[in-house]
Amino acid sequence: MSSRSSANTGVASTAAIAEKINACFTSDSLMAHLNPRIVAKLKQIPAVAVDAAKMAMEEGAEEICEYMRNLIRSNFKPGNGDLLKSVGWTWGDVPPGSFMIDDIRNGKNKGDQYATLRIKIYAGSKTAFYARFHEFGTKSGLPARPFFFPAWKAKKADFKKKIRARVKTAIKEAWRNG
Repeated sequence: MSSRSSANTGVASTAAIAEKINACFTSDSLMAHLNPRIVAKLKQIPAVAVDAAKMAMEEGAEEICEYMRNLIRSNFKPGNGDLLKSVGWTWGDVPPGSFMIDDIRNGKNKGDQYATLRIKIYAGSKTAFYARFHEFGTKSGLPARPFFFPAWKAKKADFKKKIRARVKTAIKEAWRNG
């Protein structure tokens, strides 16, 4: 894909750009033409972008979890707090007995450029097994009082915007500070 066509369609991904940059570092003929300071700056951008994306994903996940907790507080009678305590996020496996939003990955290509950054937001646990009953309702008459997916739908766009903005800012800052 030429750079002209990718500029017109807007489909050039960060992964494709990173591949081209990395290819430049291995090409001896091109390296002779680049200033060593520029090469050093270009090499640090992927790490800076990943760190910024990771921080933004953690903050966004916590905001979504807090929104879910607020929905629980407003829609349910105060109980023992197991349902509130069961809402959380992790980079690894979710606790047994919980349900989750599918892997949330950074990027347009579902994490191709940041394949290691998969955060999971979950609710429910062994003691709060009833979380899914409240979310979806039951045949025996418990009406659905969703808190999980409405929170995700309400915050999803902000979550993605935050990641993009944070990565863009980090790359610009890394380039300026060299």
